[in-house]
Amino acid sequence: MSYRRMKAPACLLTVSLAMLAASAVAQVGGHDDADQARTDAMFGMHGYTPVPQDNVFATAPGLEQQARRSTFTFNIVAPIAFTSNALSGPSGVPTDQNSAKFNPSAGLSWTAPVFDLPFKITVNARAELDRFTVVPSADFDKIFLSGRLQYVDANNDQAFSPYVSYGPRLSYTPFYAGWLQTRQDLTFGINKTFNYDANFQRVAFSGNSFAETTWSFGVTTGFQRRFANPPPSSWAVFLVPSASYVISPQWNLGVGVFMQRRGFDSFLGQSDEEWFIEPIATLEFVLPSRWFGSEANAALIGRPALDFQVAYEKNWSPLATFNYDQWVVGAALKFGWRF
Repeated sequence: MSYRRMKAPACLLTVSLAMLAASAVAQVGGHDDADQARTDAMFGMHGYTPVPQDNVFATAPGLEQQARRSTFTFNIVAPIAFTSNALSGPSGVPTDQNSAKFNPSAGLSWTAPVFDLPFKITVNARAELDRFTVVPSADFDKIFLSGRLQYVDANNDQAFSPYVSYGPRLSYTPFYAGWLQTRQDLTFGINKTFNYDANFQRVAFSGNSFAETTWSFGVTTGFQRRFANPPPSSWAVFLVPSASYVISPQWNLGVGVFMQRRGFDSFLGQSDEEWFIEPIATLEFVLPSRWFGSEANAALIGRPALDFQVAYEKNWSPLATFNYDQWVVGAALKFGWRF
């Protein structure tokens, strides 16, 4: 057998492995959008825990309000959940495994008005760990960074509120031992909310209509370009309707649907365009201040809340490997400090 004939299969194998690696990166990227949406859903609840002013759900408290001053917010959230199909593989294949998942995160954000202009800026940095009990091969760690410039009407937090954001994310093997991927998201979006009181009457426009709001309905839509290393990079359009209901001072409910169309750049002759949908329901219990002795003590501890969450992911792709569905059911402790 000639050397030339031996070399050809090796080249084909190398190309095939590279294509599979690129496809795997694309799969992880789409699934991570769902993880981020679930975290945003918890940060979008209408309790008393201070939260970052950077969220995919328009109904997140204060998102469309002008910042009165420069503030920092520090958050810790510790979710634990049952996850079906932990590796997001096609149903019925060996990778279709159930697992418990623990993914705590901690982050610091800064929000400030932009001089006397109708804009506010939010900068956010967060570290997160992903740990699976059954499939430790799926464990990895992440660092999120983001900057968001948003138009706000200081006299009407129910007005259209367009924004632009830039968000790098770095992925590592467990305990940040080795680099896996870097992606950079450039996003253009717009938020719109509709707020109603307990009698389901539209709340009058003001700079802080959330103070009178019992029901809130909102929608976020936009376009995103993602630059990924290793490739492929991608583009996406998304639509995210959401609603929230303040049941009582201790209980509030939030629902939202993250919908996305993502197209991946051609890489080694292979490309992919996927549809994704994820409905998310979150029920929050705000721990009463009297449990800690006073409002001041509750604020010192971080105004803790307990979030119960159910989410379902469904991804459609012309590549059968990436057609998957997944359930995530769990709870999280959430803390926040603003200063």
